[in-house]
Amino acid sequence: MTETYIGWAFKVAGVILFLLLPPYLDGIARRVKARLQYRRGPPLSQTWYDLRKLFGIPSVIPTRSAMFRAAPYLALASAIMAALLLPYGGYVPVDYGYNLIVFFYVIIMVSIFIMLGGFSVQSAFSHLGSAREMQLLLTVEPILAVVYGVLAYNAGSLNIATIVSNLHLTPSLILAIIILAYALYVESGFVPFDVAEAEQEVIGGPLSEYSGRLLGVFYYAIYIKRFALLWFFVSLISYPVVGSVKDIVGSAGLFVVQVLLTIAFYPIIAAIEATNARLRIDHIVKTNVKIFFIGLGILAMTFMGW
Repeated sequence: MTETYIGWAFKVAGVILFLLLPPYLDGIARRVKARLQYRRGPPLSQTWYDLRKLFGIPSVIPTRSAMFRAAPYLALASAIMAALLLPYGGYVPVDYGYNLIVFFYVIIMVSIFIMLGGFSVQSAFSHLGSAREMQLLLTVEPILAVVYGVLAYNAGSLNIATIVSNLHLTPSLILAIIILAYALYVESGFVPFDVAEAEQEVIGGPLSEYSGRLLGVFYYAIYIKRFALLWFFVSLISYPVVGSVKDIVGSAGLFVVQVLLTIAFYPIIAAIEATNARLRIDHIVKTNVKIFFIGLGILAMTFMGW
C-alpha cells in the first residue's frame, strides 16, 4: 500500500512538472542567450507571461479548414501523451508494454500537426515552413528509430522504464547515446536546426498565420515536446548511474537528479543556439542521411554484442 502511494505521488509530481516547467526552461534559455550577448535578459517567467497573454487573445482565423483550429490542440495532446510515457523518479504515469513505440509515434505527431496546420492555410510562408518541417522529420526520425532499436535490443525490452533501468554499457550503447543526443536536438528544432520556423526567412514558417490563443497552444505544445525529448535523454543517462530504487528516498533522489540534469542541459542548449547560425535545409538533410547510415552500423554492432 505504501509503495502504491509513493508511486502515485511521483506520477502526480511528474504531471505537474511537465505542465509547469517547460516554459521556465525556455525562460532559462532566453536569459542565458541574453547574458552571452551582454544583455540583462527577461525574467525566467517571461515565457509564461507571453503564453498567458496569447491565451487571452482571440485568434484570427484565415481559413475555413477545421484542421487549422484543431491542429494546435492535437499537437498539445500528443506532446502531453509523450510526457506521460516517461519515468519520473522510477514511476511512469501511463505505463504498459511497448510504450517506446507509442512514444516514438506520439512525439512525431506534434511535428505532423504543425505541418498540417501550416498546409491548411493559403500562405507561401506556411507551406514552405511545413515542407522544411517534413524534410527534417523524414531524415531525423529514421535516426531515432535506429537508436531506439539499439536501446531496445540492449535492454531486451520495448518498455521505456525497463530500458532506462536495464541498459548494459557497451561501445555501441555509448555511440548510440551520442547520436541520440544529436537527433533529439534536431527534433527539438533548436538553432541551427530551426529551418522550419526561420522567422527571418519565412516569418515563422508553419505558424506564420497563427495568432492569439491558437498560437499560444502551439508554442506550449512545442515546449512540452522539447521537455519530453530532453527528459527521455536525461533518464537514459541518470538511471544507470543513480539506479531505480522503489522507495521514497531512492525515488526522490532519482527524481531530483532528473530535474537538475534537465535544468543543467538548457544553458548548454542556449549557448549552442547563441553561438551558431542557422544551417541550410539541404546541409541538414545530407548530415542526417550520413548519421543514419552510421546508426545502421551501430545497430549492427549491437546485434554482434559489441
